Amino acid sequence: MRALFLIPPPTFNARGLPIDRVYGCNYGFDYKPAIHFLQAATYARDALGWNVRLMDCPAEGIDEAGFIREAVGQPWEVVLFWTTYLSAVEDLEAARRMHAANPQLKIVFMGAGATWRPEELRVGAHSFSLLGEPEHTLRDLAAAWQAGRSPAGIDGLAWFDEDERCLRGGFRALLDVPSLPLPDRSLLLGSYRANRLERNPVTTMAVSRGCGFRCTFCCTNAVDQAIELEFKRLQTTYVDRPPLRKRTPEQIIEEFHQIAAQGYKSVEIADNIFTWGKKRTIQICEGIAHLGLQWICLARANMLHDPEQIRAMARAGCQMVYMGSETFDDGLLEDCVKEIHVRDIIKAVQTCRDNGVEPEISVLIGASPNETWKTLLYSWRMSRKLGTRFVHFSVALPSPSTEMYDQAIQNGWFVEGDFRPADNAREVIINLPNLSQRELRLALKLAYSAQYLSPSGVFKQARRVRTPADLLHKARSAASLFGFLAEREKEGEALIPAGRLTPLPG
Repeated sequence: MRALFLIPPPTFNARGLPIDRVYGCNYGFDYKPAIHFLQAATYARDALGWNVRLMDCPAEGIDEAGFIREAVGQPWEVVLFWTTYLSAVEDLEAARRMHAANPQLKIVFMGAGATWRPEELRVGAHSFSLLGEPEHTLRDLAAAWQAGRSPAGIDGLAWFDEDERCLRGGFRALLDVPSLPLPDRSLLLGSYRANRLERNPVTTMAVSRGCGFRCTFCCTNAVDQAIELEFKRLQTTYVDRPPLRKRTPEQIIEEFHQIAAQGYKSVEIADNIFTWGKKRTIQICEGIAHLGLQWICLARANMLHDPEQIRAMARAGCQMVYMGSETFDDGLLEDCVKEIHVRDIIKAVQTCRDNGVEPEISVLIGASPNETWKTLLYSWRMSRKLGTRFVHFSVALPSPSTEMYDQAIQNGWFVEGDFRPADNAREVIINLPNLSQRELRLALKLAYSAQYLSPSGVFKQARRVRTPADLLHKARSAASLFGFLAEREKEGEALIPAGRLTPLPG
């Protein structure tokens, strides 16, 4: 099977900017390898024996003309898309063009966007959506194709019958994560950049699926969004998250060795949490310390209090840890079931800083429905007082996989009545009891301005410029920020026209 794993040119979306497919909720200031898509492509090659090409148009500099030449103009048998909420429109456009050239082409969507509304992802008679975790569903679909069988009865699959009705199979049992092949980065042919890493080339890792906690707002990484959506369908409403599943420390160390052998200098670990236990973390760090790689990861604040663990991470090349602090009000942290306290955040920042790892914190505006201007101003004051180089600002985005989505539907918070795909670093799709959509967007602008346009903020960013490429990247990020700050405000106005996706004619 000649299979094209495709990320279309960014000109196919409303902004003309690459969509982040690692976390799946923004047009990023940087552009990183879509690690979960790479995992699926590696699986298709190694487990299914497919002839695979992963074409990442933004990373490879492939424009529309190149797309027509290298994608549309080639005899692929199946094309696959990693569809986030934001990318559904551009993926549909690319699929439509490929189907027009080859009506017999099999078209497969996977990811949160495909799991959310598979009925809107029909392009021709051979359209399929892999719901939730994609690998084993793709295996069973491939077997049905080879045998000439109907896809009926395949768990975790959505397909269309002769009357163009969308049908769904049963719930797909979760796979054993250590059984997956390590992602093969030789399939990546483009160039990538991570804003918080200074040594190139960079890549991404994902060594677990799931999370052991249940924050109400949490829009996890891109593969877990899809898994949680399907898990929620099984439960009918939000009850709990899917179980945490991890690669072994030995597998993680092996993957780091492969990354170093391929010439990468930096790694962004995209797991929801990397520091699952002191013993495990130190074992991994001791196994990679000699490689000379720089890396960053995500962790909970209350997992960053042990100096020995942080020193081991620093020796192994960890440059920065991102912790989801969200707010500096204990009451709001309790509202959103964060299971930490403000004192945990402050201690984590100091422990990281004292032991050689740079901390990054976040302020999630509207994480709790009880957010007010008073709590926001206090969170901004505290984040400034901690003095970290980066503070990640965004507005809560109640995506369909979350408990906050259920709350938003029940209480009528959505401006347009329901969730719509949005960039939570720029857009607001809700009104909260104490803060309107317009106020939430204003709060986001004020937060960005105070953090990054103050003299100290400008200095912190400027001192990190090492090369002309760094300067160009900072300039582009600044231009994007100024563009956002200059956008006019109007109550109820959306930056990207709203409206449901509509099935394309087949």
